[in-house]
Amino acid sequence: MRVAVIISFNLVFSIVDIVVTTVLYVHGSSLDIFADEIEGFDIHRSMLDLWGMVVIRATLLYGASIGVFCNSRDGPGRVSNLGTLVALICLTNMTYALAKLLMLSEEEALMYDPWFLSLFCWTCVAAIGTMTLWNLLANTPNAVSDREDCEETERLVDGIETEDESSEKSRKSKKEDSHSGATIGRLLSYCKKDSALLAIAFFFLLLSAVCEAFIPYYTGKAIDGIVIHKSMDTFSKPMITLTVLALVSSIATGFRGGVFSITFARLNIRLRNLLFRSLMHQEIGFFDSNHTGDITSRLTSDTTQVSDLISQNVNLFLRSFVKALGIFMFMFGMSWKLTLVTIMGFPYIAVVCKLYGEYYKKLTKDVQTALAQANKVAEETISAMRTVRSFANEDQESDSYYSRLQEMFVINKKQAVAYACYMWSSYVSELALQVTILFYGGHLVMTNQMSGGTLISFIIYELELGEALESISSVYTGLMQGVGAAEKVFEYIDRKPKHSLDGQEAPGTFEGQVEFKNVTFAYPTRPEMDILKNVSFSLRPGQVTALVGPSGGGKSSCVCLLENFYAPQQGQVLVDGRPVNAYQHKYYHSKVALVGQEPVLFARTVQMNISYGLPEAPMEAIIKAAINANAHDFIIGLSEGYDSGVGEKGTQLSGGQKQRVAIARALIRNPCILILDEATSALDSESEYIVQQSLSNLMRDHTVVVIAHRLSTVERADNILVIDKGLLVEQGRHAELMARGGLYFKLVQRQILGTEVEAEDHNPPPAPLWELKEEDKGSEEDCSDTEHEAQY
Repeated sequence: MRVAVIISFNLVFSIVDIVVTTVLYVHGSSLDIFADEIEGFDIHRSMLDLWGMVVIRATLLYGASIGVFCNSRDGPGRVSNLGTLVALICLTNMTYALAKLLMLSEEEALMYDPWFLSLFCWTCVAAIGTMTLWNLLANTPNAVSDREDCEETERLVDGIETEDESSEKSRKSKKEDSHSGATIGRLLSYCKKDSALLAIAFFFLLLSAVCEAFIPYYTGKAIDGIVIHKSMDTFSKPMITLTVLALVSSIATGFRGGVFSITFARLNIRLRNLLFRSLMHQEIGFFDSNHTGDITSRLTSDTTQVSDLISQNVNLFLRSFVKALGIFMFMFGMSWKLTLVTIMGFPYIAVVCKLYGEYYKKLTKDVQTALAQANKVAEETISAMRTVRSFANEDQESDSYYSRLQEMFVINKKQAVAYACYMWSSYVSELALQVTILFYGGHLVMTNQMSGGTLISFIIYELELGEALESISSVYTGLMQGVGAAEKVFEYIDRKPKHSLDGQEAPGTFEGQVEFKNVTFAYPTRPEMDILKNVSFSLRPGQVTALVGPSGGGKSSCVCLLENFYAPQQGQVLVDGRPVNAYQHKYYHSKVALVGQEPVLFARTVQMNISYGLPEAPMEAIIKAAINANAHDFIIGLSEGYDSGVGEKGTQLSGGQKQRVAIARALIRNPCILILDEATSALDSESEYIVQQSLSNLMRDHTVVVIAHRLSTVERADNILVIDKGLLVEQGRHAELMARGGLYFKLVQRQILGTEVEAEDHNPPPAPLWELKEEDKGSEEDCSDTEHEAQY
């Protein structure tokens, strides 16, 4: 329906355009005027050429309307692709009308003819109307929404043709254009709190622009005082005024720049804060599917680029716009004819800026993407430098990073070529405009329509206007570059987590009764692969439950679901009869604590790492947790005790020390559910014994989940769950499972036999694997994935 309305309106407008233009052209004469004007056409007196413009406008609009009516699916896209060409035609139409006005202005009788003035005004209005209606016609693909399903089916069956693809690209381009203005508006909306500072900056901006606008005017006065009046008094007064204006302008410019810098520095802080807070609330799957380098690139380089580009370009845009407006008023007051000559070139410059801005925006997005890829390689390599060094792969990693930089350089070359072409067209346009103004201005001086000083002032104004317009065009490019980076930042800020942490339950009692009820789970990055398949089991408070099984069976996935890192595709994970996602996030994780096999410590002090998430924890509780984790003795032996830094990811501590700090971090919460994922694997036998005794004493009335490969840990568990290939295959105590002779029995036998073979090779005293000290088997665990996979 909407398409039919727009097409009908376009056809009506074309008919009205033809009728009104013809009536104004004929203005009461007979139609024989066409034949007479054609036979004796004089461009300086005839208006037949203005009437001819309506033929072009009507043909364009009528043809496009009929095309969209016949092909409502592809027609709007094709119309959109021709939008720039039609805009140029309509602008040429208006420019020619202005030139015609200047031609007829030499004849006073024709200049003030009401029929000519009416025809001139209608020509300009009709040209603008044609561009507007063309854009409406190009933006009508959504109007055929009732056919979209059928069309989508046809495309899936028949394939998408090349024209359809170009049409889709055009639609996306239109959407991006509409988003650019909204993005800039949103960025400026974040500055509402600084409205007072912006008001001060705008005041100094106006003061500076007004002073600069008067300078060429008084320059012309000074020249007239020398050339015409030849009086020192007439010359000195404008010079004094020029000096004062220049001084005031410079002071105002300094204040304006400083206030704008402060305002947009605060914008940078707000953007970073909003982005980081949004990232902190994303689901774990988001960080699985997005590389750390990409995320940090948004947080660092993109936010900086947004604030810097927006601050510089908004400042420059406002200054140039206000200055251009004041200059234009002075120019029009000096000579409206020269002013018309000047503005004839503006529409073409605007079209060039638009095309260049769109292309540059696309290239900027590509550069940001390529830079993020390069940062990803760099961060991944630097964070795993020990692995890179151990495999002597430094040169290959350097080559990989260099190849990413080369990809970015290819896009940079495209930017350079685009910029060169833009500057070439800009300078050529400016030169042509200056020559035209000088030529026509000389004609006006020679015909005594203006003085020589006024012409000089006008030329100075034109030069400054060109500088202001050039600044505005460069501002547009910079703004598009900032918009390209801002859209990526807002993409993360606006992203809603797929697994939200909006639970509200916070019961007064929390027992720790865990139940997996028909749970089926697949990771978001691999949705087609089920890691857990219809798993059901219960964990009771006061019991230690061990999860064992071959690597990749789903043990850690159970922990992730219990920690509410992910949501199962089917089934439920219940704690005390409530789904885990129904609990308040902070409340739930104050009751559930996890100690991983490779715990992550932050580059802070030992005290801050133990009290992580509990900033108000007293020192007594921190020390008590460290003692229970058998970490107090080595902590007080550090250079600054509990105030000692641990380095990035705890690199200044050994593996065993990191695990003990992580255990203390869990114990300080006095959790009702404690999850230990190989939590003592890096401890020696004595430390492990002490820590396990402390855990046993503290967790008697709580739920403990253990993932362990050491038989000494597993065989003491109250309940053992054997998980293999996503299925719960066995459940029971150690003796029961050994008696069954199933998978658990085979895993134990493999571990024992593997130890006996190792003993025969090295001739040590016979001892089971679970009694070996950590330093005796650490190198094997670090260097052999096969040994790890053979364990539970």
